Amino acid sequence: MDISVMTVSIPVDGETLEEIKILVDEATHVDLINYSHLLNVTELMDYFLKGFCILAYNDDSDQLVGILTAIDRLGTIDYEWSALVLPSARKAGIASKMFQELNRNLELRGATAAIALVPNTATIGQDMLTSNGYSHEISEITMVANTAPEQTKSEFEIAPFVNEGDELINVLKSAFGDTQEEAKEMISFNLQTPNRKLMLAKQANKVLGTATTVDNQEQLWITGLAVHNDARGKGVAKALLNWCKHEAYILGKQQVYLDVETDNDIALSVYQKQGFQTAAHTLFYRRKN
Repeated sequence: MDISVMTVSIPVDGETLEEIKILVDEATHVDLINYSHLLNVTELMDYFLKGFCILAYNDDSDQLVGILTAIDRLGTIDYEWSALVLPSARKAGIASKMFQELNRNLELRGATAAIALVPNTATIGQDMLTSNGYSHEISEITMVANTAPEQTKSEFEIAPFVNEGDELINVLKSAFGDTQEEAKEMISFNLQTPNRKLMLAKQANKVLGTATTVDNQEQLWITGLAVHNDARGKGVAKALLNWCKHEAYILGKQQVYLDVETDNDIALSVYQKQGFQTAAHTLFYRRKN
């Protein structure tokens, strides 16, 4: 099998996206893994998303047989990437060719970091990463819950961010251990990215928690959920999650998604109590310098 490999910038065109979806659907059916999430398929036509795709085609049939997506979500030249090869073509050396093209692109773009996402069941992929200088860093679970037709009553006010920068920074520093600068950068990114909505949980006009929704057309995601240490155990996270589930319903979504690290037992317990169930388990491998 003769293979041609090319790199295209995001956003991809409609025809290419359809080819990617066909490949992803076939591999998902065979492997029973949600590759769409790993490859950020629903976001590949987003003009505000920074990154590139590496496409591998069978020269004889002009069929797409391999896809690698690399995303610089925060615009910091830190790329998260994941790859997929058509199940029937996995012994043709396609993964190696895409990996070589990835390294060329990372060097060309001056990437400061490269993090690979791989399903926890993909042992061959994990071995390949290890042999190419990557080491396991963290594990995350993707969770999903149904949307909520009605807004649950709460003692907390859930409202969009206006000018509560100092209070929100304190929440992020308390919940995540962020520095002042890291918190400012995250707030700025959430406010400047059009498909994101930065929300706050307040009581008596005091900011106690925050969450950001990300609308990528087909799905609504929750990210950056944080509660100040002094307000934990009072139902702030529950109020934010319920608001997000209702927001997803208003936007016509069927379900709402979030990611959580596997060792965050407190967050896992909160999400499970609010009806979230595990949909995928992903391992993160970082390239060694």
